[in-house]
Amino acid sequence: MHLFNTSGLKNTDVYPKDTVPIFLDDDFRVLEGPSYWAIALAQKRSRSLETLKQYTTVLARFLQWRDDNGVKATNWQLTDEDVMNAYIGYIINNRDPNGKPSNKTVEDYIAILSYFFKWATEKGYKHYWKLDSKKVTVQIMGSTAMVKTEKQIDGRIRIGNGSTTHVDRERDKFIHRENIPRIMELFDDVVYAFMVLVLWRTGLRPKELFQLPFKGTGLNSGLKRYRDEELSSLKEILFRFESKGKDRDIKFPSDVWAVICSKWMPEWIKRAASYQERNNGKMPPNSALFLSENGTIVTQKMLRDNFNKVAQDSRCPEKRITPYMFRHAFATYFVLDRLEQYNLLGKAYVYNAVVDAELREWMGHEDIGTTYKYYVHLINRNFHNGLLDVLDDPINKEIFNSFEKL
Repeated sequence: MHLFNTSGLKNTDVYPKDTVPIFLDDDFRVLEGPSYWAIALAQKRSRSLETLKQYTTVLARFLQWRDDNGVKATNWQLTDEDVMNAYIGYIINNRDPNGKPSNKTVEDYIAILSYFFKWATEKGYKHYWKLDSKKVTVQIMGSTAMVKTEKQIDGRIRIGNGSTTHVDRERDKFIHRENIPRIMELFDDVVYAFMVLVLWRTGLRPKELFQLPFKGTGLNSGLKRYRDEELSSLKEILFRFESKGKDRDIKFPSDVWAVICSKWMPEWIKRAASYQERNNGKMPPNSALFLSENGTIVTQKMLRDNFNKVAQDSRCPEKRITPYMFRHAFATYFVLDRLEQYNLLGKAYVYNAVVDAELREWMGHEDIGTTYKYYVHLINRNFHNGLLDVLDDPINKEIFNSFEKL
């Protein structure tokens, strides 16, 4: 098996890469699947030459191992879970005196191979590694690798310490905004849909969410119920709250507060009557914005429990959802939209002080430089893999329109 670099995309306007790997067998015939995969990688703007080299080298080592064991690289499709198990065993039994490659590095190798075989499936290449139907746990213990097949789930594989590999590991970290309207519809109580809206548009931590008042006082006096005719001219409202032992301010989005005023507060009044019945005529405190259907003040536990219930619903478009994941989604799409605005999407990392300052204000970090850099790299790495979609007003409008049905 041979791996050569070519200049096949050097003179193209769209993908000017002068290093495009190509896989050949021992008779110098092109290995179609692996070579097409390398070309597809080279055509992704989010893939640097270093990443391209890393990915193709990992696959080349695997194919060479197959060659060395009497299975020609041309038969790369004859791969199943047992083969991958044997390959992991080969790697860990041939570590250098310093213990390298580490378990984490082995995980990365398998993640890259799973990415290739998943791509091969999508392109119509048949093989025997059933990535689309099983979750496989590979526990690396000393010089052995133990494989255990568990319940059916969508295309994930876990190895080592159980961390999800490759793109799925990032995909499971946050809520995709195109799924938010569907998630909202799954809650039994509409109060949680309003809480989702606030989390999504502000990036607040769940604990901070519960400090929003029905009627604010002092610096938060702008958080109150406005008349319908006032809502169209409503400006951003100061919201001061306690965050990790310190006071923090954000400019609460006026469009979100307008929805709360027009759609949630009339419902709050109805639920306050139930609270009053349950508490000897006492009205709920103005500091409590969120009441359940029976008038109970919503707690963090109630929020978590209802999120868990929705996550287990077969109709839920996400594999998992938690209130905190909306904070991660907020930051991700905040940076994504700014990168698109400045025409930096998919390009090499460039520090942007303006975006950094905006994100720091929303997230409440004193020094967010590394956080901002993390999101830039996350977005550029995964945007061209279909992990993120540049969807702006249409999705936000759909989210807001869902409250018109109330």
